[in-house]
Amino acid sequence: GVPFSEEDTVYFGIGAEQTSVKSGQFMPMYLLPYSGKSNTAIPLTLGWGRDSRDSALAPNSGRYQRLSADWSVAGDLKYIKANYQFQQYIPITKAVTFAWNTELGWGKGLGGKDFPLFKNFYAGGLGSVRGFEQGSLGPRSYCYQGESGAPDNCSSYSYLGGAKLAVMNFELVAPFPGNGNDKTLRWFTFVDIGNVFAEKDPIRAGELR
Repeated sequence: GVPFSEEDTVYFGIGAEQTSVKSGQFMPMYLLPYSGKSNTAIPLTLGWGRDSRDSALAPNSGRYQRLSADWSVAGDLKYIKANYQFQQYIPITKAVTFAWNTELGWGKGLGGKDFPLFKNFYAGGLGSVRGFEQGSLGPRSYCYQGESGAPDNCSSYSYLGGAKLAVMNFELVAPFPGNGNDKTLRWFTFVDIGNVFAEKDPIRAGELR
């Protein structure tokens, strides 16, 4: 990351990834095409951030933006993955702050290939859409048992995530009564909206639901 001003930072880099998937009992059906294989990727990373908040830990005013993208230019997996986040903090009174957060994500497979499932976005839970289990929004997969790969009637399943993400959070934030000058312990009243979406219809050969 290179700071270009008091508020702006540009991030860039290059990485090398190798992902191996080993088969096992109750393995999610969606991982079968990757089972027993190793996949490589060489992603280029470019990002930009602007932060004008009065505090990174307990902000009461200001704005935060972050835009980042990964572009895998070589290897077995070729894809692009982008993410944008916007946060705004508006003081209503000296103690109460209105805040909203928007996060958008988009992924696309390149070279005629699907977007890698293990690069998916996830939503649900703390820091996303509260009131749901962590990462539980969007498509789910059956588990399987045995060499046939047929769906099993087990009670557990895996959350797949998705290649597209949209989340919005609205909050009223107030200090916790009797907490003195400690601003990190606060009350939150919130409304969260969001979901993740598959790159294409995930229901193929009855493997997903």
